[in-house]
Amino acid sequence: MGIQVIKPGLQTTIQDLGRIRNRHFGIPLSGSFDYFSAAKANAILGKKINSSVLECTMIGPSLKSLIDMEICITGAIANQILIDDKLVEQNQVIFFEKGSLLSIGGAIKNLRFYISFSKDIQATDFLGSVSTYLPAKLGGIDGLPMQKGQIINFKERRPSVIEYHLNEEFNNEIETSCIRVLKGPEFNLLSKESQTIENFNFYVSNDSDRMGIRTTGDSLTIDDRGQMVSKPIYPGSVQCPKDGLPIILGADAQTLGGYPRILHVIKADRHLIGQLRPDQDFRFKLKNIIKNKDKKNLKIIKNNYIFNTINSKNTKIFQ
Repeated sequence: MGIQVIKPGLQTTIQDLGRIRNRHFGIPLSGSFDYFSAAKANAILGKKINSSVLECTMIGPSLKSLIDMEICITGAIANQILIDDKLVEQNQVIFFEKGSLLSIGGAIKNLRFYISFSKDIQATDFLGSVSTYLPAKLGGIDGLPMQKGQIINFKERRPSVIEYHLNEEFNNEIETSCIRVLKGPEFNLLSKESQTIENFNFYVSNDSDRMGIRTTGDSLTIDDRGQMVSKPIYPGSVQCPKDGLPIILGADAQTLGGYPRILHVIKADRHLIGQLRPDQDFRFKLKNIIKNKDKKNLKIIKNNYIFNTINSKNTKIFQ
């Protein structure tokens, strides 16, 4: 037993941190689009950061608890979150009593919520991950979004508690107006004017999904001379089709693509693309690869992680 879905929300799926090391088989990474918020929800509950969560897009679900448990909700800012008639806060441990009803409203900032539970969700494992990949109906529960009336069961055994330290200076705000990028392999196919990428303003298209963020707004000028062939791509790759409107590849992105790869979102910002919402404007900020590592600066960065854990296996995604 676990929870019952009273209202599924716009799109609610089971995700973890994805299927790593399988792209050579043509299997997308999948996993939580904003993996940082998902990991944070698990960390606040003292769970392994790769534990499964519910990813909720734009409009949250209504869930009835069938057992006593704790939960944590992170990610997008909701207009309200209620347990029965009581307002509850995000980014903290919430007691979810048996028989209570959790209702998450709409996102007023950003796009995706993440709900972590003190017990582990029972879901289908495929290649080491329970992440739902909707195009092929893999993982999750029957590879589908949550359905009205559905029962989500939990494993009997409570997972072991892991000790995390949350940085006291951490800001829960998710800022997506500027996405930092590196030059991609085909950056030089852009015209000289288009290479001044920071001067261009883009909007998130309503056609966006977990496979990719399509854009409207300013268009770039590019000429691949008709010689572009399919090349490896990855979440965070920015492709540019002939219409000049960039596409940022998402968590469910395919493994090969035929459009020029003009940019790539830096790892520190890759989770932010999962929080870009329709019609939002944003800009790219071009960064350079640091070749000479400054040990002092690296130490400062390490000490300012959102959280650190005594279990090093659970921090790989942040290294």
